Amino acid sequence: MNKEIEKKLEQIRKKRDLSITDLCSIDDLSKKDIELIFDLAQEFKKIGNKKLDLLKNKTIFNTFFENSTRTRSSFELAGKTLGANTINITADTTSVKKGETIVDTAQTVDSLNADAIVVRTSYAGIPAQLKKHVNACIVNAGEGCQEHPSQGLLDGFTITEHFDSLKNKTVLVIGDLLHSRVFGSLGRIVLKLGGNLRICAPETLIHKDTKKVFKGIKIFSDINKALKGVDVVYTLRVQTERGAQGYVPNLKEFSKAFGINAERFAMANKNAILMHPGPVIRNIEVSSDLVAHKNSKILTQVNNGLAVRKAILWLLIDRRDGKIKKITRI
Repeated sequence: MNKEIEKKLEQIRKKRDLSITDLCSIDDLSKKDIELIFDLAQEFKKIGNKKLDLLKNKTIFNTFFENSTRTRSSFELAGKTLGANTINITADTTSVKKGETIVDTAQTVDSLNADAIVVRTSYAGIPAQLKKHVNACIVNAGEGCQEHPSQGLLDGFTITEHFDSLKNKTVLVIGDLLHSRVFGSLGRIVLKLGGNLRICAPETLIHKDTKKVFKGIKIFSDINKALKGVDVVYTLRVQTERGAQGYVPNLKEFSKAFGINAERFAMANKNAILMHPGPVIRNIEVSSDLVAHKNSKILTQVNNGLAVRKAILWLLIDRRDGKIKKITRI
């Protein structure tokens, strides 16, 4: 049975491959790359947690220098269900606390014959730097306030799964955009796939270069105006761990001005969907009753994340096997 599943996956992938060996940014991906990932994710979702041998004898290190529930468990389960040896490493268990650089840590792991290193860090630019110094595939699992590509991909997959396409769909992102790596990837994928991008937030939580980075984006300060005509309402929490509370008077006032409740959600298009990357701070960015709304995709995003990350890991590691990277040891 498993061999038949693997054969079907290979058939979907026939004569197609990724154009990259590392995933550091949505900008790295072509539209064909994204289509391939989505097509495979759809099949992986049907399979569920059935154990396969697509990555048998491969080794994946999940190196998380920041806390994570959804992303880390998703990558771990994805690797294990594909048959890979999966090892989790956190900042508390590495020599980084002793002064070792993240590059040194990555090269140490690489020397243990790693096939992929999934990295999450509070510093922007680390994944792009690491890919130059290790043979393993580098997968960006979140870097600083910059990007979170696998989240952007699972979000894009969730939207296209519901609407069949992102083309001409209007996505509104609300909340702490200044500190959001999720927005960094989501915004890129919406525009890359032909969608319309809107944001709504306090001016203090919008980066000054937003219009330069996201061409054609529409910026709103009034949530009621922003919601009219949108297909996706995507809310973000205020990242207090990054000091974001200093950019708004207080969370209660933020919620009053930008929180999504049933009345506000009804201002969007009739078949609009509600999304959030988690963790949700109920009754701040989203009212508690909306989390379980029939058009809420919050838990669907989690489930889709597993399918998308299976596709990412399989494609990257298999691609790496056919192309040896040129690296620099330091």
